[in-house]
Amino acid sequence: MSMPQFPNADEILTRDEAINAILTSIAMEEAALSHIINAEGEKIQYVLQHVDTENCCKSMCFLLRVNNSVSVLIDQITDLQLILKNKMRIAASMVAKEDACPPEPFEPIIPPVPPCPPEPPHPPVHPAPPIYHPCKPCQKENPCKIKYPHC
Repeated sequence: MSMPQFPNADEILTRDEAINAILTSIAMEEAALSHIINAEGEKIQYVLQHVDTENCCKSMCFLLRVNNSVSVLIDQITDLQLILKNKMRIAASMVAKEDACPPEPFEPIIPPVPPCPPEPPHPPVHPAPPIYHPCKPCQKENPCKIKYPHC
């Protein structure tokens, strides 16, 4: 498989050629990342095969440094993979039929809020009769007809 040929920077590209160049660059970056990951795996295999079993403490520290180095690189590759994934998604969304409309931005569908239930009918409100406190002196005519034991 041969490497793709990119146009010169001063050439004017059509829309399809530009999208093709973007997708090609993503594929090349992915291939380069796979080679880096493979090299890191070979590095770990080499270190494990040539570990000094006589000096356990020194070997353990060296193994931990190599492991940390590989871990940091894998984290960075993961970050780059997310960027490439978004780049690929955007480029792929541009590949559409000539007469198709461009994709609209994603808007989540929010279900409508159900209307409030109707309020139950209230019984008619009658004015409450005045309440007489039992400590107040009783009056001869008690409008609420309450009998207090001391009255």
